[in-house]
Amino acid sequence: MLRWRFSSGLLVGLVLGIPLGAILSSSLAPVPQADPRLQFEVRELTRQLEIANESRARAERQLEEFSKLAGQMTKNFENLEQRFRDLEAELARVKTEQAASQLIHETPRAEGATQPAGP
Repeated sequence: MLRWRFSSGLLVGLVLGIPLGAILSSSLAPVPQADPRLQFEVRELTRQLEIANESRARAERQLEEFSKLAGQMTKNFENLEQRFRDLEAELARVKTEQAASQLIHETPRAEGATQPAGP
């Protein structure tokens, strides 16, 4: 029975003591005085934080725009490279056709030069 009285007393003490202690400490604690220097520092740090956030947002926008521009430039360079390849292929085809036509035109001349003239 002694045990029951101790635990119930402890429980009542905790239930009443914790809220009572919180109320007393909050009412008796000194109120921090408004220090103008501290308020100035807080305002200054807040302003610097806002400036830093704006700078970060501006840098993110610039990075996004640069990424878009770099993507467009890459696409344009790939298109140019493909056009140059096509032009080189066309040039090679034209050269081979010219070489083939020259061979065709030169071959009869060479055969005509070796045949004796008229019967």
